[in-house]
Amino acid sequence: MIRLTRLNEPNLQPDYARLVIRPFVPTAERIRAIIDRVAVLGSDEIHRELEQVIGEFSADHGDLVERIKEHYKLAAKLLGASEEQLPAECLTQLSAEARLLAGAYFTSEYAFEATALFNPSIIRSPVQINADSLHPAELHAAGSPAAPLRFILSARSVGEGHVSSISFRTGEIDTAGKIRIDPVRKTVVRGKRVSGKGTEEICFRKETPLSERLLFPVSRDEQNGMEDARFVRFVKDDGTICYYATYTAYDGKNIAPKMIETTDFLNFKMRKLSGSMALNKGMALFPRKIKGRYAMLSRVDGESLFVMFSADLRVWNSAEKIAAPLFPWEFMQIGNCGSPMELDEGWLVLTHGVGSLRRYSIGALLLDKDDPAKVIGRLAEPLISPGPRERTGYVPNVVYTCGSIIHEGRLVIPYGSADFSIAFITIDLAELIDGLLRADSSI
Repeated sequence: MIRLTRLNEPNLQPDYARLVIRPFVPTAERIRAIIDRVAVLGSDEIHRELEQVIGEFSADHGDLVERIKEHYKLAAKLLGASEEQLPAECLTQLSAEARLLAGAYFTSEYAFEATALFNPSIIRSPVQINADSLHPAELHAAGSPAAPLRFILSARSVGEGHVSSISFRTGEIDTAGKIRIDPVRKTVVRGKRVSGKGTEEICFRKETPLSERLLFPVSRDEQNGMEDARFVRFVKDDGTICYYATYTAYDGKNIAPKMIETTDFLNFKMRKLSGSMALNKGMALFPRKIKGRYAMLSRVDGESLFVMFSADLRVWNSAEKIAAPLFPWEFMQIGNCGSPMELDEGWLVLTHGVGSLRRYSIGALLLDKDDPAKVIGRLAEPLISPGPRERTGYVPNVVYTCGSIIHEGRLVIPYGSADFSIAFITIDLAELIDGLLRADSSI
């Protein structure tokens, strides 16, 4: 029997009070009309209107003026005008304050997690000391068994219009398995966008806490969402650490697999994955190369679990099926629930299975350490099935995760509960591995 503990706390709920500033740019015809209306206002009236907007909203959004400037530039660009100009048919120029006021009309607050907060992944934080949480006697022992494990949690945040973005939480797990999430502020920032050839880069200021950094859709192929990020702490051949995350870009009709790269969670680069096997959702990178090649789990046919290898991190052209739907709880499809975790016994992979009434459950399998195309253990029954907490929600009867973490002999699984909120489960790791090694490896 594999012991499983459903934690009552923490339980992260979507919060409509959490806000971000985003562009609200209408059609070119309306842009032109709004700029024309601002242009005929007197300077005193412009100053008064602008002062009211900044006075009301800048306390919550420290980057408000900077964002308003960006949104005016975006609107002017759509009309073929520079920052300093009105549309071509206008002969006068707007003052600096008039441009700011016009930019305010092309700006809105957005409740980025008003609808749902779910499908988390979790990784070990690069910073393992939080002086506020440690007793003075423990400060010298950070990293020792007495110190909690600091982590970074990513989440899929959904707001109005079902637009998904990637938000973050930080927290810690103590030696007894208790989980604490750090407090968050009401507002977040989107970072500064830097575009390059085939790359989008989002940069944040160092003084912005991680829980206030939001990866919001910026490119056309993800304008309706950045979905289900699977973060992994990747160890390069030279021993340096980089953090990658695969995610699904959604433009409202089509999906595309993309990858995030960061070394510091301040600067994030987003690139599209390519190749004949860069298909469908649910790609998950192994945390290191295997025999000189990158390795990735995927679901290229939409229903089975595959492993892929490539010399190029961003190009995937071959895939080998390693597990197909076999048991009733996964007859619809099977896929991964985050990047594999390396153990002495092999690669531990949490899976998701979809059964009758579109019920999502979480299972597990074990892959050979040297040859991850070989399954050496697979549970016939799900580890986690939807319970009373998952009976209702944004999408009923769903338990799903995009990544787990191991600490002090426990597998800690944050998971999306009914595609609405985030809860936690812990599992005794030794019992799970024993169950996998005893399972029939031929299934």
